[in-house]
Amino acid sequence: MNQDQNISNNEKKHKRRASIITAIVGIVSSLALSLTAYVALGGFTAGIVNNNNTFSSGTLTLEEVVNGAITCLSSPNTANGITTNLNSACTSNDLGGVAVPGAEPTTPATITTTSVVLTNNGSLLASSMALTPGATCVVSGNPVGVGANALSTGSDTAGFCGKVDVQIEQDTGGIASCLYGGPTGVACPGTMSNTYTLATLATNGAVTLAANVASQASETILINVALDPTATNADQGLTATLPLTWSEAQ
Repeated sequence: MNQDQNISNNEKKHKRRASIITAIVGIVSSLALSLTAYVALGGFTAGIVNNNNTFSSGTLTLEEVVNGAITCLSSPNTANGITTNLNSACTSNDLGGVAVPGAEPTTPATITTTSVVLTNNGSLLASSMALTPGATCVVSGNPVGVGANALSTGSDTAGFCGKVDVQIEQDTGGIASCLYGGPTGVACPGTMSNTYTLATLATNGAVTLAANVASQASETILINVALDPTATNADQGLTATLPLTWSEAQ
């Protein structure tokens, strides 16, 4: 076989291969078109649309009722009102105020009791409730003076907070526990102690009231105050003020 015949045979082989490849490509293209037409022209379909997919956050709000009458809420009942959730405008007085003006340093001390009912008004469980006193007890003049000497005050402005004895007792479900002013786990002592005063409470820090308070559940706190028997004329006509913050946390 000469050289020209070899070239001719190779050309025939190349042409045959090209024809086979072209045929395969054509077949694949036809299948692809057929599948596309099948998918596009199918008559059965199915689907599900969920329009009610929501996720909501709960609320943690606090209600305070003092002596069964004065109510304070941590948040106003308005849209966007819970953003701060700290009400510093309540007018309730947890220390008795001027309900018994002219209290004397009697022995035993005359005790004024204030009942504070705290309710977890939100939808979430409160893991804890606490009472946090202000850092400083402030003494001012006489708001209840009468007669010609109505403006008379004593001079013990530096020590008067230390003459106001205080007890804090949790009294929920008939079980009393002294939280400040005596041994815990039992009711506070019937007599006051000058070891526990507004001055010492101010430096004590937060007092834990309760744990795991369910939504809409309440805790009752009793606050006892009295003028210590060691008070003198220098403690007359004075007023001690100590802010108290009631709080709960998730």
